[in-house]
Amino acid sequence: MAGLNLRSLAVILLFCCCYNFHNADAYFCKANNRIGKCSFSEDCAQSMDKFNADCANSGLRGDVVCCFRPTYRSLRTTRRTTTSTTPATILEQEAINPRGLALLNQHNCGNMDNTRVAHGIDAALGEFPWIALLLNSENDTMCGGSVITELFVLTAAHCISSDLQFVRLGEHDLMTDEDCLANGYCQTFVQFRIDPMQKPFIHPDYNTVNKHKDVALIKLHKAIDFQVNQYIKPICLPTSPSDYAMLPTDNLVLAGWGLTESNDVRGSDVLQKGYLKLEALDICQNLHSLYDIDQSKLCVKSDTNQTVSCQGDSGSPIFWKTKYMKGRFKRIHYTQVGLVSLGGKVCGKLSSIPYAYENITDSMPWITNTILK
Repeated sequence: MAGLNLRSLAVILLFCCCYNFHNADAYFCKANNRIGKCSFSEDCAQSMDKFNADCANSGLRGDVVCCFRPTYRSLRTTRRTTTSTTPATILEQEAINPRGLALLNQHNCGNMDNTRVAHGIDAALGEFPWIALLLNSENDTMCGGSVITELFVLTAAHCISSDLQFVRLGEHDLMTDEDCLANGYCQTFVQFRIDPMQKPFIHPDYNTVNKHKDVALIKLHKAIDFQVNQYIKPICLPTSPSDYAMLPTDNLVLAGWGLTESNDVRGSDVLQKGYLKLEALDICQNLHSLYDIDQSKLCVKSDTNQTVSCQGDSGSPIFWKTKYMKGRFKRIHYTQVGLVSLGGKVCGKLSSIPYAYENITDSMPWITNTILK
């Protein structure tokens, strides 16, 4: 990937950063075909654009510019200091594991065979083949999740409990055993048990009170056969800076079976989808002061469809379209950058308020090491 275009610039100059791009002032902007970060002018060594439209919505007040300033930090996560609003544990420093990255890239992830999208409506059958449904022993829906390898499903840590028993893949309409299209194509869900020899992995820095590091990995009792179950595929995770350099204008997709604005008792029978937009973290911190909202979170707001996550969406993925090279050609696939953690509590009624979601990018060192276990 050569040249200083929009995405490759981030690859060249930001790859050595420790996946720490979503702190309070890390609001991406675009200028002169380069990616920058909204910052106060006195803190910027190289101002790219003083009157930048992206920075106008950054939440920062004062002399704000779109700034390009390369930083060269270790690929390791930094140790977290303990305060009254952060977890009491201190993580051992952990590096991005190249074997874990290779495992994530082993299969054709982020499939985009069906590119139809719409606002807050039923997802097309097979549109998001990585979506997982977490169930208890009675097959009642507990949370959502996403397939990331043949053995692991990514979800929220607060979804993990003793009641969690099964992971269902290839599901679409909860009211039917088989889902079919008018042309005769049908698919049937496949249900996996959680590996009885391995409890789900919860991020060691997870805090049950403020939902810090609300990330978990579930190991299935057997590997998914992607050749046999061709309607089940993994979602890509961010393996390079261009995968998570979202701009305020980019569409983020949320998919899940959570409660809808017309259903206050149970979730939707059919997989739902909607669009979200990135917002500045300090806006979420000001609105939700009971939580410690740092770079481990994404602040997102609804798009024109007023999409908002609800209780049943917990653990469901948030993803967007990213470019990758296949041979000499550029292709597009979906990359997961977040999952529903705090989210909305009242569906369809508070959709104009931004909410904090888990930032998957910030947990990539832990993820790439854990999937090797």
